Amino acid sequence: MTPIGTRTRPEQDLVFTRLLQTLLVAAVLVSIVHYVDNVVRFEDYAPDGAGLVTAPLVAASWFVLTGFGLWGYLNYRRGRYRSAAVGLAGYAVSGLVGVGHYREVSPSDFDLLQNTFVSLDIVLGAAILATACRLAWRPPGGA
Repeated sequence: MTPIGTRTRPEQDLVFTRLLQTLLVAAVLVSIVHYVDNVVRFEDYAPDGAGLVTAPLVAASWFVLTGFGLWGYLNYRRGRYRSAAVGLAGYAVSGLVGVGHYREVSPSDFDLLQNTFVSLDIVLGAAILATACRLAWRPPGGA
């Protein structure tokens, strides 16, 4: 086993790649549950209406934002780290936007499933944003 801090560049890249893959798979799976629930029970998430936000817009936004994530990951695999960072940051919005649920509705008004998946989506969005920032400031040839 290699001591901490002495990993070679390929080992660092492999660890970072596995982390990114794990975060993206988890975020996509969590967001599927969250966004489907958001569309199906739209009134629970926006009891007094949500202005310009509608259930169809929520559904469409999942596809657009997830597309950013896919584009970001493909750019990462191609070594285009700045473009990857942009795509992943765009995808992070998919989870971070969940904070808005608690702006108008108290967490106590949501059931356990809603609170769990909104919270997981926010945490994963923050983790993906941190990963995107790491890529944006990645030194040339660095992990």
